[in-house]
Formats: sequence, C-alpha cells, structure tokens
Amino acid sequence: MMRGEDYTQHDHADIWLTDNYLRMGLENILQKIKFDNTGLRYVFLTEHHYTDVLKHNYDLTKNRIVLLTEGTSFNFLNTAPFYQLPKRVTVHELQNFVISISYLADKPLESKKPVLLTARERRLIDLIKEGKKMAEMGEYLNLHIKTVYQTRQTLIKKIGCSGAIDLLRTLRSDIFKNWLMESHQYH
Repeated sequence: MMRGEDYTQHDHADIWLTDNYLRMGLENILQKIKFDNTGLRYVFLTEHHYTDVLKHNYDLTKNRIVLLTEGTSFNFLNTAPFYQLPKRVTVHELQNFVISISYLADKPLESKKPVLLTARERRLIDLIKEGKKMAEMGEYLNLHIKTVYQTRQTLIKKIGCSGAIDLLRTLRSDIFKNWLMESHQYH
C-alpha cells in the first residue's frame, strides 16, 4: 500500500520511492538537468511501487517510466514498457540516461513479448521459494533431477536472471509476486 510520502511530484518527474536518500539524490540530479522537451515527464520508481505506478495508468506517449533496480533486469515485466536503470549509477550516468530517453519522445518504449510460464515452471517456483533441494523437487514433481535442473535453467533465462541465486532473489521480490499474480492469475 502506498503511503503519501512515497510519492512526490516535481517539474519534470513523478517519484515513487520509499528510500529518502535515493529520492533526495534523484531530486538533486533532476534540478541540475536542462530539459529540452518540457512536454515529457519522467516517472521514477523502485520495485515496491510497481503496482502503484501501473494503477496510475500513465500515458506512455507523454511519460517515460524508469524502474530503479538493485542491478537485476526484470525481463519478465511486460505489462507496461519500463526503462530499467540500476540504483547505483553515478550522477553523470543518470543525467546521460535521462537525456538519452528524452530524445525518444516521439517513440515510446514498446511492450515486450509476454513471458509465459508453464505449469511445471510455476510449480518449480513454489518449490524453490519453499527452499526445497533439487532432489526433493524431482521427487515432488515426479521428474528426473536433470529435468529439474533444465527446467530451472529455462526459468532463469525466461525471467532474465544471472543464475540460481539471482533467481531466488527475484522470485521472492514484490515485483515478481505482483507480476505473477497479474500475468498468470496464479495464487
């Protein structure tokens, strides 16, 4: 649930952040940028406000939505086209990023091809989140352990993770849980 202090509006941006330091830093950087296209607004958010931003129904021809991440690419997001940028970029990198997407004013970011998970992958997600070992997952799913490993590898690629640990972090994230409920009507 969004609290009022998590959302602030500025001349050129809407900021949906819970982290006060990140918000203050972003506000400071935005004050220093010369915006050529004043009709374009930027929307900055972290994964905690993904659902709030979707509910806001931003016009993608007039807004650029930027998801600030911990470094993980949320490739599975397909509900709305988001730009993604790691939280830990330099001031110069953020300025260049904002300027670069402002040049795309006539071309909003296109939605990606939907990522669809199979029933086996969804069951495997539950088992991974429960902390089951690979052999236990194989027994539960009545699959050979090599098939379990292959299914996990396919899942890692589909979701856009760098490996098993990144997969676990992503599966436990709020943004993944919300995406899974929205896109798969699951749980």
